[in-house]
Amino acid sequence: MMKQMILAAGFCSAPVPASAMAEQVGTQVEVLGRTWLVAWAGDRPHHVSATRMNLEHQPFRPPAVLSARQAVRAMRAATGCSVNLDSLLRSISGTYYGQLICRK
Repeated sequence: MMKQMILAAGFCSAPVPASAMAEQVGTQVEVLGRTWLVAWAGDRPHHVSATRMNLEHQPFRPPAVLSARQAVRAMRAATGCSVNLDSLLRSISGTYYGQLICRK
């Protein structure tokens, strides 16, 4: 039992390799030197999510600009649509969700 717990703890603390991050579905864009992954959020139309990829594994570095502004810029760069700022949400994991406003 103790051996299984140690193995599980070691498995959970292992860093995620960059190749596994590249396999995620979505569009990678760069905003102010930060890489963001923008993907459609579930089956809801015109809803996207934006997650900053911390490839350098530096959790305490200061952001260049507020991360909400970076997320909006990443969503706009990946989709070509603007984001309804009233719909912007941030999860506890740091992923931003927003509704797009696309003009035809």
